[in-house]
Amino acid sequence: MSELTAQAKDAARNATQSAAADKAKGHSKEVIGKIKEKVGGAIGDHELEAKGRLQNAEGKKDRLKGEIKEEIEEVKDKVKAGVEVVKDKINEVRGR
Repeated sequence: MSELTAQAKDAARNATQSAAADKAKGHSKEVIGKIKEKVGGAIGDHELEAKGRLQNAEGKKDRLKGEIKEEIEEVKDKVKAGVEVVKDKINEVRGR
């Protein structure tokens, strides 16, 4: 395996891990934000309620970022598979 191929595989693995980490971080921020928002509303602490809404929104952003990264990886895998099919067909036509 070439150095470039190894680097590409490492980058793909890191992107997948990054997507999962973003989703997990985002989900936890969303949950904590919702709790802060509810508690703030229940006790009349408008600042805590607003901070909770903000944290919830930040969490949603992080979670969606992770989901987008996952989608990008899936598209890249499909494109790579398509390229391999085209290469096989070209080699088949060439008689290899």
